[in-house]
Amino acid sequence: MAAPNIRGLVNLTPDALDLPIYRIYALDRFEALVATATDALVHPTKWDDPFENFMLARTEVDDPTSGSRIPLKNLADDWYGQCWSLTAESDAMWRIYSPSGASRGVKVRTTIRKLFDNLRAVGPPEWPQQFFVGRIRYVTEAELDRLMGGLTFADVAAGGQGTGFAELLCLKRDTFIHENEVRLIFQDMELPDPRRPRLGAGGVMKYALDPHAVFEEVVLDPRLDDATYLAMQSDLQAAGCGLPIRKSSLYDVPHYVIRIE
Repeated sequence: MAAPNIRGLVNLTPDALDLPIYRIYALDRFEALVATATDALVHPTKWDDPFENFMLARTEVDDPTSGSRIPLKNLADDWYGQCWSLTAESDAMWRIYSPSGASRGVKVRTTIRKLFDNLRAVGPPEWPQQFFVGRIRYVTEAELDRLMGGLTFADVAAGGQGTGFAELLCLKRDTFIHENEVRLIFQDMELPDPRRPRLGAGGVMKYALDPHAVFEEVVLDPRLDDATYLAMQSDLQAAGCGLPIRKSSLYDVPHYVIRIE
């Protein structure tokens, strides 16, 4: 395992915190975020790739003392996450998260620092380290097999701060490398502190997020015709979105003039 990460950073250095990151929300989900100033992290079991929760839901600890295997599945209920991307524009991402025919995706831009600082504001500074942000490390299935085969529970649980588990939640198969992902992660530990009840329920952990303080702009689907784009822009503004709103220029066709000879 890697050395403990400073301030909950996984596969990131402090100078990367001001990098821009992007996420595509469904239109109705984004409108709800604007109306309630609330966002949510979800259990890894709700993510699309079944391999993403393998380290908790499908891993057991071999206990030679008792001769039994202890499942880590219960630990999975303590973890929540949300996926972002370092890639500003991607045809694949628009088509995945704003499906053809619907084209109702709303992409927002922020920075790793703004997003992570906002998440950490959920709890007071004296809480144990429970907040992480990590860049995904893409590996082959063979590499995953070697990694898991060489780990011990002591490796991932060292220090009791959750860093080892967060590092495992920042592993992903290389077939998803196009996502260029950064992941917000929260460990919903049960602590002996009456001010700190568990924050998640039903696989979702909701927390305060003011989009006008955290996000920098809104970008709409490049496949929208002009009339639909203007209507969506107007609807978002009427719903309370005061951020700059533009249409993605991904499919804009450039105009060239060449010499006759």
